[in-house]
Parts: sequence; C-alpha cells; structure tokens
Amino acid sequence: MMHTTTEKPVNPRSRKRCYLCRTFIDKGKEIVFLGRPFCSTRCFFRSIGSQLVPILHRPVKAKARRKWSVSLLLQILSLVLIALLGGSIFHLNRKIDSLSVQPPAVPVAAAPTEAVLLLSEFPAATVFVNHVDIAGQAADSLIISLAVNGKLQQVTLPDKGEFRFEDIKLNPGENSLLVRAVSPDGRTVVLETLQARLGSPRFDYLARDFTRGARDRKAIALTFDGGSGNGAAEKILATLREKGVRCTLFLTGKFMQHYPDLVKQMVKDGHEIGNHTWSHPHLTTFALNRRQDTLPEISREFLQTELNKTSDHFTALTKKKMAPFWRAPYGEHNLEIRRWAAELGLQQIGWTLGKGESLDTLDWVADTSATYYRSADQILATLLAFGQKQPDGANGGIILMHLDSQRNDDHAYAILPALIDSLRARSYELLTISALLNKP
Repeated sequence: MMHTTTEKPVNPRSRKRCYLCRTFIDKGKEIVFLGRPFCSTRCFFRSIGSQLVPILHRPVKAKARRKWSVSLLLQILSLVLIALLGGSIFHLNRKIDSLSVQPPAVPVAAAPTEAVLLLSEFPAATVFVNHVDIAGQAADSLIISLAVNGKLQQVTLPDKGEFRFEDIKLNPGENSLLVRAVSPDGRTVVLETLQARLGSPRFDYLARDFTRGARDRKAIALTFDGGSGNGAAEKILATLREKGVRCTLFLTGKFMQHYPDLVKQMVKDGHEIGNHTWSHPHLTTFALNRRQDTLPEISREFLQTELNKTSDHFTALTKKKMAPFWRAPYGEHNLEIRRWAAELGLQQIGWTLGKGESLDTLDWVADTSATYYRSADQILATLLAFGQKQPDGANGGIILMHLDSQRNDDHAYAILPALIDSLRARSYELLTISALLNKP
C-alpha cells in the first residue's frame, strides 16, 4: 500500500520579517539584536550604520559637546564589540571545509605529492611519514586546539582567518585527529575529525599473521611455546641438540624469570627466541564467543608493555636481543592487536593450517577424554600426513609444540626423533622462522 503525505502551506505571518529589508527570514538564519530580527549580518550592520549616521551629522551645542563625545565613544565601542561577537557566531555556525593534511614532499594516499588533501573529500588516509602539518580557516576570535589519539598536542590562534599546526607526530598504525574551536564565550565546537593511518610496506608486512613460508621450498619450521612450565623443556632441548636442529622458541617473561638457566642454554644451543608476552594473557574474546574481538581491558599500552618487558628481561639475562617475532597467547589476535605489535617491529607468527588439517599438535591437551586429545602416535601421523594430497606438500609449514606437558605418560615430545628423521628423509630442511622467511 502506498502512503502519501501533504504538507500544510506555511503561513507568512508565522515567519518573522527582517527589521531592515522586511523580507521573510529563512529558518535558522535569524540574527537578533536588542529584540530586532535581521535576515543577515549585512542587514544587521546596515541598520546600525543607518542609526549612526544621523547621530554623526546632528548639530551639537557647545555645552553638550563633551557629553555627546562620551556618548559617541561608547556607541563606537559597542559597535566594535558587536562586530566581533557577530563574526564569532557567524564562523562558529560554519564548518571548516578547508582543513587539510599535507605531509611535506611525500605522497598522501592517492593525492599528488604537492596536493592538499581536503578532509571533506578524504576523511581517512594513509600517510608514509610520521610528521604532518594541518592547516585550516577560522575566525581570529577563536582558539583552535588539536588532539591526536585523545591527547592534546597543540593550541593556536588564527591569523587573518587562517591557522596551522606544524610537525604533528603520528603513531604507527591508526591515528585519530580532532580539531576543536573555543569561542570567546567559552563554547566548544568540533570543527573536523580525521583518521590517518601511518603505514609503510614494512609496517603492513609486519601486521600480517605469518603462518607459512614459501610453498616452492621444501622447508619446515619447528617451533615451541614456553608459557609458565618447563615440564618437557630439558628433554626437548636435549633431543634438538642431539639431532643438530635449531628452531624458534617463543617464551614468556615469566618463563624466563623462573628458568633463567634454561633460557641461557637455548641461546647457547643456537636457538632463536621469540616473544610470547610477559604473563600470557587472553587478548581477545575468542574463549567467550569464538570471535577475535579485542577484550575491553586490552589496549595498545598494555600489549606493548607486555612485549617490551619481556624483551628487556631477555636482553638483561642473555646480553642478546630477541628475534623480531612474537606469538599471541592462545592464538588470540586480530589486525588491531597485530598492528600494536608491529609498532614495536614485531611480526605475529602463527602455525600452518590446510584444508581440514593443521600443524598444531595440541600436545598441551592432557585429558584423554577431551575431544581434542591425541596420543603421541596420532600427533606424529597427523604431522607427517599434512599436505600429502597437495602438490606443494608441507612446504613452508610451521609446526607448533610446547615446552610444558601436563601428561603423566604418552608424552608428545617423544615423537621428536622420529619426526625429525622422517622429515629429513623426505628432503625437508628444518629451519628457524628467520631462515624460513628468507629464500636462499
């Protein structure tokens, strides 16, 4: 069914007329002064001027000259104040359309090198320098402020209707820029917002979830996570040493704090050490709703503190730097979280998944009645069967195991000798993550 509506005719008498030109005033454009409505600032100032002219030409007696001079001076001062106030209101009701981001001599998004990026056309952009300038127009009576990511950066006053913020530092990743104006009477108006992402080919690369190396190279990375326990760490290190295998181990700060000698042995054996955060926290809502949404209590500052604290502790302990990789606890991460880590130069390293198959051993599952439990023999068979139906097999694969085991028997680490020998028999190289990332 179609519905139609009709508009009632507007009664001209219900609208106000301009005090000077007597035309009807459009809705929202009325200027009221001393109870008199005006349709525009032009009519407002013309009305003031028409009243001032007779005063200036009125004959003045000598005795009243002094009184008249004081009165005229007061009227002129009043007009000046009215003009300033009128100009402020006029500009506050306008949105600044010329606000721009202009990295010096560097392309911004798809704009030419020397072009000005208008926010009205590009409300979000990617820049490739970490310092930008912001320029715009506003009434001289306003105070203009700029906040970046919620923190006040600069405050300025317009000069001849123009303002400029220079050398604004952006953080790697997403940046929110907010420009506000404060009027003489204390009112605050948001003039413009901008989302600018500081990016580069390297930053975008680091923000990826790296789960597999080159498929045209017969190489596999064997990786281990060390959370809080070391139930199997010594036996695993002994097997790797015996087989001459160097791998990548992702350690938490807590692990390093509790087992400093083990960490030193790993370094001595030539293994690569990656970051696994300090306290192994949950980062997303995956455990709650099977979605990788960032938990409310997780922030950029929190994650970077966890990663930096771990890195600093490793350096203090071993006098070496950690590898530029991290692995999110429980495999919980998303693009936002990976970008926070990428700001520190760290790349997320996952594990390889195939069509209905995975190189995650699930060796941490100790409950034999659990759906995901696999015996040691089943883990070995699953790893060796990976990619058998694919032309590139398990090339570039990343295997995930753990240094701790809660199992009383049937330990997963017992398969390591057979796994290493079988992979080598199939001409696979066993590499660290660093070596897997780089082709020979």
